[in-house]
Amino acid sequence: MTENRQINYEKNIINLIKNPIFILALIGGLSLAIRLYLVPFDLVLDNDGTSYFWYANDVSILGKLPTEISPKIDTQFPNNGWPIFLSGFFSLIDSTNFLDYMNVQRVISILISVVTVIPIYFLGRKFFNEKYSLVVAALFAFEPRLIENSLLGITEPLYLLLGTITLVLFLSKNNKIIIISFIAAALFCLIRYEGLLIIIPMTIMYFVRFHKNKKQILTYFIAIVIFTMILLPMGLLRIESTGDDGLTSHVLAGGEYYSGMIEDEGNNIILEFLSKGISFLGKYFLLVSIPLFLICLPYGIFNLIKKRDEKKWTLILFGLFFLIPAFYAYSRGFQDVRYLYIFLPIFCIISVYFIQLIEQKIKKPKVFFAGVIISIILVSSIFLNFTIIDFETEKEKYEISFVINQIATSVNRDYIAIQYLKWSDADVLENFPMLSTDAKQRDRIEIINMGNKSGNVFSVMEDYFVFAQKQGLTHLVLDNDNINNHFLKEIFQNEKQYPFLKKVYDSSESGHNFHIKIFEINYDLFL
Repeated sequence: MTENRQINYEKNIINLIKNPIFILALIGGLSLAIRLYLVPFDLVLDNDGTSYFWYANDVSILGKLPTEISPKIDTQFPNNGWPIFLSGFFSLIDSTNFLDYMNVQRVISILISVVTVIPIYFLGRKFFNEKYSLVVAALFAFEPRLIENSLLGITEPLYLLLGTITLVLFLSKNNKIIIISFIAAALFCLIRYEGLLIIIPMTIMYFVRFHKNKKQILTYFIAIVIFTMILLPMGLLRIESTGDDGLTSHVLAGGEYYSGMIEDEGNNIILEFLSKGISFLGKYFLLVSIPLFLICLPYGIFNLIKKRDEKKWTLILFGLFFLIPAFYAYSRGFQDVRYLYIFLPIFCIISVYFIQLIEQKIKKPKVFFAGVIISIILVSSIFLNFTIIDFETEKEKYEISFVINQIATSVNRDYIAIQYLKWSDADVLENFPMLSTDAKQRDRIEIINMGNKSGNVFSVMEDYFVFAQKQGLTHLVLDNDNINNHFLKEIFQNEKQYPFLKKVYDSSESGHNFHIKIFEINYDLFL
């Protein structure tokens, strides 16, 4: 009897391990653990993450879309679906520490990124069996750029989740589910305005699939009405608060930009746009395919094109139309691999065709499957180790910003970690939660807009300090680069040759690896 129980127990364990739901949960759990291990809970958000934070904060306090724009914090942008979603969670938090809100923003972003492996798996099931669909899910779950991106509290995780759900539902043969896909598509558009393009391939493929059935045409118009009814209220709210709808206004702005540039610069600008768009598109497609997809994509793309069916045509059309916003951004000289993240679910699908080909040549499929999953995790981990933001250094920069706030009255704009000064300002620390328009950030320390990448660039040191005196610059913060300012680097390395500068702080003396020096400027000695 005991022996039979043992046998049954072992069978149950084996069946559990073979269960795709268990393996999918294991993939999701491990990817969640990696993200939580990496997330810097004691560091403020930066760049776009900060803008989304303030917008969500303002909405949670006001209970509506903000209409005023802070002169020092940009809280008005077209992609407001993500911060509006966040604002619901912010309203549940009872804290006076802005880091608590930022960490909620990070954790929600991480959870959404991990949960996306579920629709990615079901998207894989539209093309492959359970085993290969788990490989699709693993490719997405451990894609290193998506892991890092999920820590930043920005739009891509929710954008990819809704985009993938839209694709999965749209590929269904059930009318009701297809209608729900249009609802998901509308929500997708609210996260990023370029998502509005998704309605074009959906419309094309809908009529390719159902053009012979008149009842299906009626279903399409019902779906479009629902799609519009979801977008219309948000568009009206946007018009009321900012003057434009944040969707069609920004899509049409691309054409207006091109026509305006052609009118001002002539037809030669078209060649410049094409050159930048094509070269940057090729460059960043190569980068986004590294490290997990580069080897697999050529055969996968060939397979996708060679044996086309309705599902493959859907992937092809979705990819072609989402090349448009990426090309637009790259043609204007914007260089960011994030414009191509929307292609990663498609990459996960077509890469498995190559993996499938390799497995057919190997006689041990179970060993191969385990090896593929382990290889994905190892390659991703190695790549992350070399490319992920050095959060420890960023934490040091943040800590040093408190010292700068205590010492200085005004500082130079070309200090590498200038963005952290606003978060170490006493006004925000003591009075949060507060509206972005009420935050008197940078009043304690004035940021003097001078140096490289500003409108006030000087090639001669004397001119730099003459202008600095007129602007009221009291302190220099030097990081041994200052956006490649050669004479500021000279001061950093040979400080004793400049008696008009009194060093008041050196981070290396405080045990920091990130090295900065703060100098108080004595203009009487300089002149």
